[in-house]
Amino acid sequence: VRSFGTETGVVTEFAHAEYARVVAAVGLRTGNHPGAADAVQDAIVRLLCGSQATQPHNLAAWITVVASNRAQDVRRRGAAEARAYRRAGIIECSDLGDPAELSNVDLVAALNLLPLRQREICVLHYLADLSVDCIAVELGVSAGTVKTHLHRARQSLAQSLAAA
Repeated sequence: VRSFGTETGVVTEFAHAEYARVVAAVGLRTGNHPGAADAVQDAIVRLLCGSQATQPHNLAAWITVVASNRAQDVRRRGAAEARAYRRAGIIECSDLGDPAELSNVDLVAALNLLPLRQREICVLHYLADLSVDCIAVELGVSAGTVKTHLHRARQSLAQSLAAA
């Protein structure tokens, strides 16, 4: 069992310095702005409960990745549940996760057009202000992979935003 005193202090520092930025990054990364804060809080609880094998190198990056994965799991589960209800004829078909509910900002729309990996790396780099090396470590990929995804994302964003 870990010492909560040390981790609680680190989490308190994180909450004051980076919480809002990480919640925004998770919302942009997943497209689930309303669930982003819950997902970040779940990641913090996971950290405090000591369910990971090692201490994260960068707390903000670790929480962003864990919370994003959690938010995506919740969204997928909700979509699967809605499909099951529709097949059973319990509710009428409706669009889930309407992007218009999230934001009308051109940048958010352009980010949502990116493939998931490009979007998450782009958000981690530009919004969460993480280095290429830090992103590589936290996502378990090479720095070259991160650079390739950033390059492709920038090209796609430039085209999308020029058309907007």
